[in-house]
Amino acid sequence: MLADSHDARKNSVRLAADFTLPRIELLRKSKAWDFDAALTFITTPNAPSGRGFPTAELEALCRLHRGVVVLDEAYVDFAEENALRLALTHPHVLVARTFSKAYSLCFQRVGYCVGPPALIAALDKLRDSYNVNGLGQLGALATLDNLVYYRKNFARIKTTRARLTRQLVELGFEVLPSQTNFLLARPPRFPAEDWLGKLRARRILVRWFANPAVRDYLRITIGTESEVNALVQAAAAILGE
Repeated sequence: MLADSHDARKNSVRLAADFTLPRIELLRKSKAWDFDAALTFITTPNAPSGRGFPTAELEALCRLHRGVVVLDEAYVDFAEENALRLALTHPHVLVARTFSKAYSLCFQRVGYCVGPPALIAALDKLRDSYNVNGLGQLGALATLDNLVYYRKNFARIKTTRARLTRQLVELGFEVLPSQTNFLLARPPRFPAEDWLGKLRARRILVRWFANPAVRDYLRITIGTESEVNALVQAAAAILGE
């Protein structure tokens, strides 16, 4: 949307069929990826697939780029690794993070970038003087004062994520490995859109996207223990009909 508002030229590149990063050799051979792009965004962990991309693969991509690379780590608190060191060691790499996901401050719109001084100075020139409101700043500071609580919650979500993945696989779902607070899962027997309706009829809300790349999947948020139990029970009941 921002690119369109500035009449900027865009070049989107599809992930591999299993939602992993395409191999560099393939990108170079196909010329699909523009290594001279002025600005490149890579979301890791990725939405809606949930996959986290290995830092080694990201660094290999960054080394080939001439323009600025932004690694969007909105979901990184639920992941097993992060790419922060790339922003601290490469002069053209920024890591973007947010308080919207893991810290539940989505309405306050508080985000930040980590990167080399020259790029941060350039961002400072562009930002509006009222870019983060006072309430958002207070919320972010309060969050930073309670990191022990949040980190405990991250650990709980990871544990629940592993259990839900295992239980869905036992029911016949194909579940992609996730480094986020949600799963992307291909349900058995019925189309994913039908599963959306069947679960909703049981007051279980999941997400379904009509986009051809993911229309066969459901995106399932990792909720509380009772919510996850309700989802598994509902899925088993649907399969038992």
